[in-house]
Amino acid sequence: MALASTRELMKRKNITTLLSRIALEQDEEMESLVSQFATGKKTAGAPVAIRFRPVVREFITRVSQRLGISTAELVNILIEGVMLDTLAPRQAVVTRLYERFWLLMDAHRLSMVNVAMLLAGMNMGLSVLESRDRTLDYLTAPVISQLAEWFGVSPDWLDGSVEQPVMPVTFTSWRDVADRIFPAVRAGTALPAITLVRRDSSTDSICGKNDTVVCIRQLKQINGITLRVVACSGIIPHAAAGNNETNAFLTFCEIMKRASRLGDIEAVSAPEHIFTQFVRGNELPASILSILSTYLSEQKERGVKSLWSGNEIKSIADSESHLSPEWKIYAGEIIKNRT
Repeated sequence: MALASTRELMKRKNITTLLSRIALEQDEEMESLVSQFATGKKTAGAPVAIRFRPVVREFITRVSQRLGISTAELVNILIEGVMLDTLAPRQAVVTRLYERFWLLMDAHRLSMVNVAMLLAGMNMGLSVLESRDRTLDYLTAPVISQLAEWFGVSPDWLDGSVEQPVMPVTFTSWRDVADRIFPAVRAGTALPAITLVRRDSSTDSICGKNDTVVCIRQLKQINGITLRVVACSGIIPHAAAGNNETNAFLTFCEIMKRASRLGDIEAVSAPEHIFTQFVRGNELPASILSILSTYLSEQKERGVKSLWSGNEIKSIADSESHLSPEWKIYAGEIIKNRT
């Protein structure tokens, strides 16, 4: 079957069709351009004036302002990404490995000096990290596996094979959540902490409004560097939790905190767009928590509270009033088994 004509293509302007046609229509000249770009060679040329639709122009302007780069640089980065992904997939995988490595470091607020200290045992000093090619040489499978373990991400995401840095867990109960929190405590490592996130009351979402995102946070000390990582993240459906069990879990967490078995307990509300990022798992949980922290700070400045309802928060202060015998036994086991 012949390829659709240009006129037919323009009738259904969509990204899927365009990317397919770009891949199919490449020739030696296009391959040469991509090769020059992929190897770091820059070619000079006359600037091109582009007329964007109003909504596209507004989007590009806002995004570039938030990223702190020019609109021209933003468009260039986006188009260069399309060139690599469409016409040089092997080179794209290599590029993603390097870019995701630094995205992971930046998400955990590690400077190049910090990264060099962290990776000292892997001989990845500043001279290596300052060079893209040398860094890639040192990012072997064992190194990628170790980094994935330290930061709680998928090694397949780090090496560019898959798109999700983490696979969100669907918790079956609050006891399931607790079981994932406290093995680390028994091992004698730093205290875990938890962040619980719900959609705020103003969300338009109807289904799953009271579902809860759970982020289990952990401090790690590696080669003198403190890592604040999200050891596990997922969602517990309201149907599996219920109000009574949620109150019991919050009370249990408060008891663990008073017994120095648990660190911070956060129970906050977030707008739909932030909540959805946790559920999808397409972004690093550490990055989403950072965005959430900024949002909560802005809300606080406006005098808006983003905590859960008063009754639910009261259950933390009113310790043990909601605790069932099963939770009391479990709490005793955790405290007793602390090494």
